[in-house]
Amino acid sequence: MHAKWLSKVFLNKIAENPKIKLTTLMRKAYTKWNVELTKSKASRIRQFALDELQGTYVEQYRRLYDYCHEILRTIPGSSVHLKVQRPPEFASERPMSGVDLRPRFERIYVMLDACRRSFMACRPMIGLDGCFLKTPCGGWLLTAMGWDPNDQILPIAYAVVEAETKDSWTWFLQHLCDDLGVDKIRTYTFMADQ
Repeated sequence: MHAKWLSKVFLNKIAENPKIKLTTLMRKAYTKWNVELTKSKASRIRQFALDELQGTYVEQYRRLYDYCHEILRTIPGSSVHLKVQRPPEFASERPMSGVDLRPRFERIYVMLDACRRSFMACRPMIGLDGCFLKTPCGGWLLTAMGWDPNDQILPIAYAVVEAETKDSWTWFLQHLCDDLGVDKIRTYTFMADQ
């Protein structure tokens, strides 16, 4: 039983709890197959599984450009803004070999057309909130919400940003104002936890 095979067997367990203890993996292997694992092998198993899981995160971030265009194609009138970082070597005429020149995800803003149109019938109040994301890549989710006549919460727009900073909130609110219209939004009340 080599570490690669065991990492595939334990992939779901490690996905549920990425910080699973090595002794737990060792105990599970012993009860299931009557095989004693060393701590170093259990560590390799966990690392192989984490690399597999985080690799899927990296692949999904590479597909964000396609996701943005799919939203714009299938939901006309929606607003999607994707911001990426380019490495400094990208602009040079002779990039160094071995340097990854692919853009890295920085921020994404999404406002679906149905949410925008529904919000026009809501109360003139917008709630703003943010929370951190528990993924290997991290980040923050910023949201703008409205309240409909039945006192139900309606999402207006959301953004995933690198951190909750003044710059990221300004970027989010600028896009929100552009999408809803500055003249209309000027009369609205904003509510936030800060």
